[in-house]
Amino acid sequence: MAFEYFYLVLIASVGVIQAAVAYNGFRGISFFSYKVSAYLFMLVTTSPAMARFFTWNERNDTGVIEGREQFFLFMLAIVAAIGFTLVLSSLLKHWSLRKNNGEFDGFEALKEVTFFQALRHRFIKRQ
Repeated sequence: MAFEYFYLVLIASVGVIQAAVAYNGFRGISFFSYKVSAYLFMLVTTSPAMARFFTWNERNDTGVIEGREQFFLFMLAIVAAIGFTLVLSSLLKHWSLRKNNGEFDGFEALKEVTFFQALRHRFIKRQ
């Protein structure tokens, strides 16, 4: 049950992150080139996860996840979703965003470059 909970939160979180970055124009951490694709991805990932959450008690007769365990799994899944998004988007967008120079600092740089490109730019700029 704990693994199922972790998996559902992870999948739903990745979908919500993709919709949020598409809405705000952060091309560097988006999996998709078009906003519509990101919104469809969000629907495909979050809808089944929410359906599974809302039918949780019907499917699981016995056993519950305690509050502190649920909190730990929720936070772990969100951190894993953020890490997964940063790594996968950097791998997917590496070639398409490689000519951008990322003039911005901080989170705004992710509108033009990937996460790893922004890190590299940041550390090269300091030296």
